[in-house]
Amino acid sequence: MNKFGAVLSLVGGLAVVSASPAMADGFQSYRFCGGDTFQTCAAVQITVVGSNVTMRVWNLSQNLPGTYGQGAGSNGGSVVNGIGFFNVPAGVQVVTSSLSVGGPVRPGDNPTQAANGWNLKNFGSVAFGVDYRAATSTNGGIASACGNSSQLPGSPPSLYLNPCNTAFGNNANWVTFNFQITGGSWDPSQSAISFRAYDGLTKERTECWTDTSPGGRPATCVTVTPEPVTMTLLATGLAGMGGAGFFRRRKNKNQIV
Repeated sequence: MNKFGAVLSLVGGLAVVSASPAMADGFQSYRFCGGDTFQTCAAVQITVVGSNVTMRVWNLSQNLPGTYGQGAGSNGGSVVNGIGFFNVPAGVQVVTSSLSVGGPVRPGDNPTQAANGWNLKNFGSVAFGVDYRAATSTNGGIASACGNSSQLPGSPPSLYLNPCNTAFGNNANWVTFNFQITGGSWDPSQSAISFRAYDGLTKERTECWTDTSPGGRPATCVTVTPEPVTMTLLATGLAGMGGAGFFRRRKNKNQIV
């Protein structure tokens, strides 16, 4: 089991990879709640067009069940700081220098600082992901406006903030990650996702998996398949993605599973 920090060193060597065409197009949409420490809820959309990938993320913690959230009993202070995909085709990697991020920020926060907190990583032949740079701390990420402001970390850091109990149709309400892949074809519907968050008050970490991890870790996400009409709305103007990383919580240090 390799430490997360060791992966960061490896990524430095991968950052210079140049984008060769990745031919497959694909789309995947997730709605899920779960976690190995506390429950968090999110929506994630991934679109691949050639070598271009767009991932859209919405923190649904404490949203109404109608938007696939858990309702008032969930953790509104959950802040997303890692999204990844695993079981991707061998040889497919992300171009680590190609990441751009945008979306709604908490009132008074700095959009540039919120975007600069993220980077892109390769985790070998089976996974890649987008991750908050200071993953060993709890600074930054994507919060939910359903949470009380006292549940969230103070500013700084600058946080992205998805609206509370709002329809998904407005793309500006999502946090959007754009980047490129290289080394082959990738259909995100054939992969699985890992999702990491922390509690803005207690600083506890949680991680959610939509399928068994390559290291044998069981799935901890309960997924919901959107109805066909919802799927059509989700795909509008699409963007989506990320890559898969394996984020594991253990003694306040992230490790690859």
